[in-house]
Amino acid sequence: MDTLKDIKPLVTIADNSFIYLLIVLFVVLLMVLVAGYFGWKKIQLKRRNDKKRKALKILKNLDFNDSKATAYTFSRYASALVNDSNMTDFEQINTALLAYKYKEKVEQLEQNLIEQIKGFLCV
Repeated sequence: MDTLKDIKPLVTIADNSFIYLLIVLFVVLLMVLVAGYFGWKKIQLKRRNDKKRKALKILKNLDFNDSKATAYTFSRYASALVNDSNMTDFEQINTALLAYKYKEKVEQLEQNLIEQIKGFLCV
């Protein structure tokens, strides 16, 4: 019984649980980021549509008797409704309204300009 021959040396066991934990955390974090991005885009789209609806509501209630206020209001809120198809109409109306903006006393809006503004709002 001098030496015991049945004692074996320590065996290393492969433990990859830390790597699996890191992979799972990375996937969960990635899913949270993607969900957050899509939620943010949805909120931005809703906010953009709210701005357009608000601008359209204000522009539909324009008082064409006050030409100076009409010119400033149209220039401010119509820019939210501009897209590629009506960009030239907006620029044309906006340049025509410059004559009504920066003066102390201005005349009434011309009838054809009023019709252009109403046509821009209907489109």
